[in-house]
Amino acid sequence: MSSGKGDWRVRTLSLLGVALSALGLLAGCSSEGKCPKPVTYNDAQLKEIQKAIEKLPKDSILHEVMRDYENERDDLRFCK
Repeated sequence: MSSGKGDWRVRTLSLLGVALSALGLLAGCSSEGKCPKPVTYNDAQLKEIQKAIEKLPKDSILHEVMRDYENERDDLRFCK
């Protein structure tokens, strides 16, 4: 797909995979009593993530998933 169509779908699915992986790690936090270390993203990655989110349709379920993921990452800061 040289026109770039569909590229946002690949990025979106990648973001969803990251979010679901993080949620899985968080589930382990409550069952084992260990707090996972959140993945660190560099500025370029954060910009790419933001661009991909902005390209999503306004009614995409992935907006909710990413909000949940952001909240879970915030919660990790208080996990002990």
